[in-house]
Amino acid sequence: MKYDRKWKRAGVLILTTAVVLGGVPEYGLFAVQAAQRESAVTEYDEETLARLRDHVLEYEEIPGLIEQYNMTFRNQLESFYYNPDGSMGLTKEQLLSLAGELREEAEILSEEAEDMKPDIGRKEYEEYQANIRALKSYAKSLEDASEGKSSAGASAIRGLRITRNQQTKAACEKMRKHQALAEQNELSRKRLEIAELTYEGAKRQMELGIYSAENVLSAEEALNSARAAAAADAAALKSGRQDLLLMLGWGYDAEPEIRPVPEPDLSRIASFNPEADSLKAIENNITLYDTRMTSSSSFGSADAKARQVQEEENKVKMNMTLLYQDALQKRAAYQAAATEFEAARANKEAADRKNSLGMLSRQQYLTEEVTYLTAKASMTSAGLDLTAAIEEYEWAVKGLLELGTENQQ
Repeated sequence: MKYDRKWKRAGVLILTTAVVLGGVPEYGLFAVQAAQRESAVTEYDEETLARLRDHVLEYEEIPGLIEQYNMTFRNQLESFYYNPDGSMGLTKEQLLSLAGELREEAEILSEEAEDMKPDIGRKEYEEYQANIRALKSYAKSLEDASEGKSSAGASAIRGLRITRNQQTKAACEKMRKHQALAEQNELSRKRLEIAELTYEGAKRQMELGIYSAENVLSAEEALNSARAAAAADAAALKSGRQDLLLMLGWGYDAEPEIRPVPEPDLSRIASFNPEADSLKAIENNITLYDTRMTSSSSFGSADAKARQVQEEENKVKMNMTLLYQDALQKRAAYQAAATEFEAARANKEAADRKNSLGMLSRQQYLTEEVTYLTAKASMTSAGLDLTAAIEEYEWAVKGLLELGTENQQ
């Protein structure tokens, strides 16, 4: 009979789906909420994507570049797309295809149930409806799994989020380091130029009988030292640049423009609330999450696990206090460096005027330039340190705070 054939077909589909899903899915509330709260990747509009694809690197573009081009994140993302649930071994397309079959079957059975309703008893009709509901329920389970909304899928999305944040944090550190290296490289080149002038001047002085050979030798040693320092700084800058660009999807020999890291935003510190932020940091901390998700038996007892959780929570609170204090200290250091730089800039402007009037020798002017560049590098370094301290605090709130503990597993 048509009734029997469809009933058996539906039963086979339900059984097949149940085997794929490993039984009726039981979603953990936290896992489902986490999956719904944040998808695997950010959706970018075409204007933003165009900016990411241009040949200019800006600090605020790093999160997008990580999502679009970082190989560590992209490989993990491709693995997620291939098997979003993490436990079924099916691709997103396969999961949706199977879900479509189930919904189609449910629709056919629904039409049959209505057609046959006058000829079957109430019990048979209710069984028909129960079978239809089961088909739709399993279809929804497969559709959720295709989006990573099962427990395993939510765990996969959490892993993607952690990897993305870790890679973003590391790339920001590399870009700040690159700027510091660039300023140091500029300073070392100026020092080399002074050393070259000093050496040439020493040779001329010796020719005039004013300097001894020892004076020239001393100038030559200083020149060789300056050359070595300049070469080392140039090599460090090149290496740091390549590391940064490779991490963000460029080739090792690419030559994009790298814009300066923005000056630190002091208003971000003003928005910090150590007490409230500590609670968020405790909720989001990666290590604490893993501890909470580990069975009590792995710790020996529920009490032992509770003590471990409490210890880690205390560490988070203590570290948040330290990070906040560090941000305040870095802010004071940056403000002091900025004051010193303003004085150096005024002196540099005066030197520029004297130089334009021919009142300074080349070596005297270069010396003024080195003094200015030294103050500039100090302020840049202090600013980068402050930005790092601000971001370290903010990353800790998001869960990226190393606690230096290991679960007793």
